[in-house]
Amino acid sequence: TARAMAAAWPLLLLALLVLSQSRPGTGDIVLKAPTQVHGFLGDSVTLPCYLQLPSTEVTHVSQLTWTRLSDSRSVAVFHHTQGPNYPESERREFVAARLGAELRDASLRVFELRAEDEGNYTCLFVMFPQGSRSAVTWLRVFAKPQNTAEAQKVQLTGEPVPVARCVSTGSRPPARITWHSDLGGMANMSQEPGLLSGTVTVTSLWILVPSSQVDGKNVTCKVEQESFQTPQLLTVNLTVYYPPEVSISGYDGNWYLGQTEASLTCDARSNPEPTGYEWSTTMGPLPPSAMAQGAQLLIHPVDKSINTTFICNVTSALGARQAELTVQVKGPTAASTSVNRPVSYAPVANSFEDPQTKGTR
Repeated sequence: TARAMAAAWPLLLLALLVLSQSRPGTGDIVLKAPTQVHGFLGDSVTLPCYLQLPSTEVTHVSQLTWTRLSDSRSVAVFHHTQGPNYPESERREFVAARLGAELRDASLRVFELRAEDEGNYTCLFVMFPQGSRSAVTWLRVFAKPQNTAEAQKVQLTGEPVPVARCVSTGSRPPARITWHSDLGGMANMSQEPGLLSGTVTVTSLWILVPSSQVDGKNVTCKVEQESFQTPQLLTVNLTVYYPPEVSISGYDGNWYLGQTEASLTCDARSNPEPTGYEWSTTMGPLPPSAMAQGAQLLIHPVDKSINTTFICNVTSALGARQAELTVQVKGPTAASTSVNRPVSYAPVANSFEDPQTKGTR
């Protein structure tokens, strides 16, 4: 009856719809699209999407549609009779789809990439009689950062302070900064929005207790980011300002009376470099046989007046430091005695203590 046919019509319509979606023999229809595509801020990128049909398969594509999964809004539509439509933005364009041609390529070009373009996009082919096919592509938007590293010039503080700074500017996604150092220390990282929308500037400080041993040493800043094929390594030469560290060398404990010449050297390290050297003794002025020449003290000959404690005072822009060294002259050697006869000296070698060198820093 008519009433029975009317009641059966919805079930018949549902069966036809199922058959259109799962028509036997259509299992070889493939939609080819990458799972992920990336581009850079301000550049263009193509989202590929192709329909691959068996040679024996016949189909009619009526519409191509791109939507964003986040809100299901259409961003680009191509109708086989009406052509393209871009509801959201004119920054999009179908690469190959044309009116009057078979619609097999739904690839979409996106121009002037922005951070907000990032997301998952669905490519949809509407076909007859096979139904529809879809694929999802994740569009990622990158920004390559500019990376710099520099020393933070510091003085001796006795407390941890930043001695190096590494900055990755305008990164998307945020860069990862690590440090490599044999000096110990720790990193302190911070982030802030970059100048371009959607980018981040990452700053990392390398912190340690500064010392003279740290001055001139290297640490390495390593910057990693998804747009880099390999990490970027930036070497930083550390600068620590410190007053002079002084010691005196050149005395081997075996100076003897009558020795024709000897010398002492004032060894000093400082940053900035030393500006002056001054020699004296704990008794006051230098002995007559000692002559100062900058960092060196020349002695000729070695006589009794050299039995004293010498002082070297070194100055720099950060102050002055000094070191002391006590010289103990031994009696003349046999060779010296034979040359200088009939002069003779009382033996003194056993009456002195071992040489002592002391420095102040």
